[in-house]
Amino acid sequence: MAQFSVYRPWVVEPRSAFDELRRDLDAVFGRFGSQAPSVRRGVYPAANLYETTDAYVLTAELPGVSPDQIQISLEGSTVTLHGERKIDYAADMSAHRLERQSGTFRRAFDLPAAVDPDKVEAIHKNGVLELRLPKTPEMQPRQIAVQTG
Repeated sequence: MAQFSVYRPWVVEPRSAFDELRRDLDAVFGRFGSQAPSVRRGVYPAANLYETTDAYVLTAELPGVSPDQIQISLEGSTVTLHGERKIDYAADMSAHRLERQSGTFRRAFDLPAAVDPDKVEAIHKNGVLELRLPKTPEMQPRQIAVQTG
């Protein structure tokens, strides 16, 4: 009797032990958007740190975080953002997808040099925090006049 194999185009056979492990983990945690609380989706908040001639500027995306939920500390040349984003859901809600993270966060950024702590400015606008961290006078560039002798 002839033996027939069933063609199943939707089944991808593993090519290696690694592929088999990934398939098993995808089955446990779900693929592309796991809702398991221990799975981190990325660094939060996303931030940029850049330098101008007279200051360092740190911007951080904090949508849904009110300014009173953000604490900023400066210790030497390290600036730390700490806060909490709360997302309230209705008690009778049935979630189909939860991608927005809620909870506390803490990020620390090492600056290349010390800044003037008395002149630091923080502005929270449209879900983006902008910290302006002025350089100390000795760290700012200056022009030196050349004298003739």
